[in-house]
Amino acid sequence: MAQLPFDPSTLSPADRALYERMVERRKAQGAGFGGPYAALMNHPQLCERIEDLGYYLKFEGHLPRDIYQFVVLYVARHTGAAFEWIDHIQHAEAAGVPSTLIGALQRGEDVNAVAAPPYDLVVQALDSTLSWRNIPSRVQDEAIRAFGLQGFVELVVLSGFYQMFSGINEGFDVALPEGVESPFK
Repeated sequence: MAQLPFDPSTLSPADRALYERMVERRKAQGAGFGGPYAALMNHPQLCERIEDLGYYLKFEGHLPRDIYQFVVLYVARHTGAAFEWIDHIQHAEAAGVPSTLIGALQRGEDVNAVAAPPYDLVVQALDSTLSWRNIPSRVQDEAIRAFGLQGFVELVVLSGFYQMFSGINEGFDVALPEGVESPFK
């Protein structure tokens, strides 16, 4: 499939205002509005709803920043969504996700060998969500103790959110930035 085109100049005035509001809101947080959001703007009302959830999870959620970014990388690696990896790798490093964990994940190695707490717990939860299985009670209980009930719920939703984004990125052939190669060999 070819990339899904998007040209802001073709938007109606109402959709253009919606687009500009989303761009400015993300810009105020230091985040861009390209990639999958550009493809989604071909359906502005759907894009707005998806962006609202993504904004909440990213900027207003309960999970610690390092855990949030680790979840994004873990899902990106396991779904092969190179755009999400590239888009989040610097944020993950800045948030303090251990480089040994990032390296093992990028190389496709078993991260359990290098996943210290609380990352080991997150890996166990994500292994369940990524294989569409129930999270074991023990893991759920430990995750609730570690992140609170709302943090645990966000962990599961975040996994699904980035699985959806992986489908969007791959389905609409969202390109990597010019000159950037896939991080997955």
